[in-house]
Amino acid sequence: MVELVEFASDGELSDGLPRSRLRAFLVTCWRETYQEQLGSDIATAMVESLAGDDLGGILPATDERVVLAFHDDRIVGSCVYAARGETVYVWGCYIRRAFQRSGTGRRLILHVQREGLSARRLQVTVLCASAGAIAFYGSLGFAVVERVEYELLPGCREPALVMELATA
Repeated sequence: MVELVEFASDGELSDGLPRSRLRAFLVTCWRETYQEQLGSDIATAMVESLAGDDLGGILPATDERVVLAFHDDRIVGSCVYAARGETVYVWGCYIRRAFQRSGTGRRLILHVQREGLSARRLQVTVLCASAGAIAFYGSLGFAVVERVEYELLPGCREPALVMELATA
C-alpha cells in the first residue's frame, strides 16, 4: 500500500522529513531517468546540483508543496507543486522505477489537482527525451501547449514540452 503525505517546502520539510531524505530519493530517480535519456555527464551534473538548498531547483522559493508517496516508510514517489494565480505548476514529479505503472504517479497528480481547487489549469514542463513522462501526462488529459528550450543547468538546454490540463 502506498501512502501520500504532503509537506511544506520551507526550511526543513515539516513533520520531521529532512531535505536530505528527499535529496537521496531524487538522486536515485535522476540517475535512473536522466542517465539513459541525457547521458552520463549531464545526469552527473544534475545530481551534483541537488547539493544546494534548493535541491537543484526543485524547491526554488518558499510556496512549494511537496507530496511524497511512501511504501514501507520508503519514498517511492514525489511531486512538487505551487499554486500561483489560476495555474498550479507541477515539477519534481518522479516515481521510483519499480513503482512506475502502479498508479502512484496518477494518485500524486490527482492529489495536486484536488489541492489546487481554485486553479483553472495544471501545468508541467517535460523534456522531449522523456517519452514515458509525455505519455503519462497525455494519459491524464494533459495537452501540449508550447515547445520550449528548458535550461537544465547553466549552459545546458534541452527541448521540452509545456503541457497543461484544464481543471475548470
